[in-house]
Amino acid sequence: MSGGQAERKFVLKEATRKRCKIIEADEKTLKRFKAVCLELFHYVREAEKIDFSLFFKLENEIIEFIKPRELSQELLENMWKAATRPGVDVDVFVLKSDYPKFEHVINSVRDKKIKKLVENDGTLDVKTLEVYSTLSTASQMIVRGGINNEVVRRATDATSSLVAAQIDSDVAAGTLSRMIESDATLYDHSASVAMIAAIIATSHLPKPLDEKGRSVVAQCGLYHDAGKSCVPNHVLNKPGMFSPEEFEIMKKHTIYGEQELSRAIQGGAPIDPLAARVAVEHHERFTGKGYPNQRKGRLEEHENGIHLYTRIVSIADVYSALLMKRVYKEALTSKEAIDLMKKVADDDFDPEIFNPFYQRIEATIELFKQREEEAAAKKSSVVMIDENESFSGALKDRK
Repeated sequence: MSGGQAERKFVLKEATRKRCKIIEADEKTLKRFKAVCLELFHYVREAEKIDFSLFFKLENEIIEFIKPRELSQELLENMWKAATRPGVDVDVFVLKSDYPKFEHVINSVRDKKIKKLVENDGTLDVKTLEVYSTLSTASQMIVRGGINNEVVRRATDATSSLVAAQIDSDVAAGTLSRMIESDATLYDHSASVAMIAAIIATSHLPKPLDEKGRSVVAQCGLYHDAGKSCVPNHVLNKPGMFSPEEFEIMKKHTIYGEQELSRAIQGGAPIDPLAARVAVEHHERFTGKGYPNQRKGRLEEHENGIHLYTRIVSIADVYSALLMKRVYKEALTSKEAIDLMKKVADDDFDPEIFNPFYQRIEATIELFKQREEEAAAKKSSVVMIDENESFSGALKDRK
């Protein structure tokens, strides 16, 4: 594949046209395909094999670019470059009928990566990572698939497992932070927002929420970006900064999210109505500098205020986004992220929620430093014992 940067077009090489099956991208045909976000495409690049084809859409054509038997790092890299090229509208797809196979590959790769991570880092909490993996599976379906009965069932099961797990808040927050620092490709934004929001609701409020409240807050976190399924892929996956026009398109995901969730609720989906409110409000800021409706302050105090659950989710959203490596930015450490949030806290966040959160994250950073030192000391102790045992055995052999 090759293309002219100045023209902002991607021209398919003749050799690729001869090698690949090409389908006209009419409206009926497009309904057979499902878009793949680039964060998930990272997992495919680490898969040993696939049993589905990968397609990309270029203008009015859909190209079957990688068939199962043709999987190679070279073709995957070419596909990645095409999808992340600035100013070019190239979307990656799989057939809807093959999406369960795609999801299976993603889950398998993620599970292997998490298992390896736990083996290499004794400070991580296994229960946290198990719950996180469940949340991540549901999150992927929401953002890329829209809202349907299966998505709602997965989301409900995932948030219920999060609340039922009764994970230690400090350990969970530290585990999420260390996970992203160790392997950025594992991070799933909406899954982490759900978990962090539940942590805040449990431990960082003047009056902690009850079990039902924590479950609803986690649900709101999982659904907060549901409207991104309505944002064009070339905007959603853009590797660089948004133009003013693209940013306006992106901002509409808040409105789309409210519409999608409200439509599902009206259709009988067992989603708490507050999820729709949080979806439209989660980019509002405490002093009124957010969007789309410039709400400010607390809903408990005036009608133009921001709901408590939104004020929780917005903190979780920003913290998670700063930790996360994206195609257009590097990840920050937990210390860098919380310090950056502190600088804008007076404008952006409810101080009654943010200040306790800030203090606990600071404490969590120290806790995991201690755990790291203890793990290192334990490892060193084991090595010394093994060496002594070997030395003693050698002496016995000599006798």
